Amino acid sequence: MQNRKVPSFKPLKISAEQLPASMVRQARISDYATERAQLLFGSYRTGDANDANTYVAAIAATLARFPAGVITAVTHPSGLATKYSWLPSVKEVFDTCQETVEPIKQNEARLKRIAEQMEARDREDRGVKPTMAQLKARFGERWGLPVPGNIKTPDEKAEENAAALERERARVRTEYEQIGMKAPSKWALSPTALREMAERDSFKDNA
Repeated sequence: MQNRKVPSFKPLKISAEQLPASMVRQARISDYATERAQLLFGSYRTGDANDANTYVAAIAATLARFPAGVITAVTHPSGLATKYSWLPSVKEVFDTCQETVEPIKQNEARLKRIAEQMEARDREDRGVKPTMAQLKARFGERWGLPVPGNIKTPDEKAEENAAALERERARVRTEYEQIGMKAPSKWALSPTALREMAERDSFKDNA
């Protein structure tokens, strides 16, 4: 039997130019994060980590989730190295990154609001009215109003009012029955209400 020749496969090589821009940016961030994680590790005594390679890889993966400016700030000798006397854990690195990125996010949101306001003023000066889509994007579907927890339809409100009225009539009938009388009509006031009204009238007469 003749042996078939097994085809050999060449590894696929992809240049950076063939990758999407987002993947290229992430690859660069990952490389930079690894470099800065090594710098951070070098700021401490090497004996503090059980496995230096594993530690650097874990810290690099955590740092790569944040912008380059945040990575630089937290791994700078004036950053984490001055905050912790021992090698910081992955969670401590993540928490510090979160604390560092929050003011950046707030500033970006502020700049975005300013840009939107300036754009709106420019449109107003040019006599261009914003579209409905632009208004909804700015103020939301409910135009900035809070979403009510439960909106009743007119029929539901009518049923609710009718039920409340019937409960009040039942209470009045019960009061009359307790004193051995029958309610004069379905619109009659309760004996308690009549007594209170009489007391108020008497107080006014004597005043």
